Amino acid sequence: MSDAQPTSADPGRWIRFALVMLPVGTILLGIASFGIWQWKKDQAADRSFKYALALRRTISPEGIERYAGIVRTALGKADRDLSIPGYLESTMGAENMGYTVRRERFGAELSNVDAELTGTKRPLEIVMVLALYGGPADQQESTAQAIAESLSVAHELTGEKVVRSLRFAFIPDTPEALKQLKDGLQRDGERLMHLLVLGGPEVASIEGISKALDTTAKGTRVLSLPATKTTQETLQSAHQLKAMLLEAAEVP
Repeated sequence: MSDAQPTSADPGRWIRFALVMLPVGTILLGIASFGIWQWKKDQAADRSFKYALALRRTISPEGIERYAGIVRTALGKADRDLSIPGYLESTMGAENMGYTVRRERFGAELSNVDAELTGTKRPLEIVMVLALYGGPADQQESTAQAIAESLSVAHELTGEKVVRSLRFAFIPDTPEALKQLKDGLQRDGERLMHLLVLGGPEVASIEGISKALDTTAKGTRVLSLPATKTTQETLQSAHQLKAMLLEAAEVP
């Protein structure tokens, strides 16, 4: 009796198996890779959140006085267009408040500076606090108080989670600065939902800001906050501003 001959493997079967399993493996590998990436992203976001919380400081008269004093001195100097953006960039940065600060330079020595809490669900919808500097000399004190108010609120809110992006912006009091601000919003595909202007600008100034940013056509809600002259006035205004911002930006 002769031994049974082993049957040779069907190469077509292995080809069909590979054609079926390789795409499945690729999909599973892709899902696993995405899961790992998302986990790392969440871990990094959690570390950033905890780091920002550690830098948080409550709104205080001492903080307002410190910020206002530095800005007041800078406003009286010839190099204010350089020193004020530099101070804002340093003060709000990662080492002090935990923000990623953007500084957009234009013209000879001018800069727009902003820092934000990026929205968790609607990041392209912007709630903006705007402080202008470099205006007439008789407005220097209200300008110093306005910038101090914005910095104080930003310091207390660092690490806060919001649905819409909450942006603290500081720009020179010039038409070109407003144009740069508008161009930046358009370039990034953002919609300005709320605009709160500090320092109590005159009606004509608010109208100019609204026209430059096309707020009527875009449905932006514009609010001018009264100027403050003392630390106590700024302290009270800062607490009110914080409440308005959290309502507009929507805390999840």
